[in-house]
Amino acid sequence: MLEVLLMQYKDIFGRDFPLIDFEGRPEIDVINTIYECVHNNKPYEEDMEIKTKIMDAPSAR
Repeated sequence: MLEVLLMQYKDIFGRDFPLIDFEGRPEIDVINTIYECVHNNKPYEEDMEIKTKIMDAPSAR
């Protein structure tokens, strides 16, 4: 799921999602953030509020 969202983000915004900003955080946080960006057609901003949560997405272990 994460790989698909990363590709969608790049296709929509013309640049890679800044994964470095999420170093050490659970994968589900990254998935929810990218999904929010893609779903609302808004690029990532450091202080953005994540309203959409994908609860059963895989998380990093």
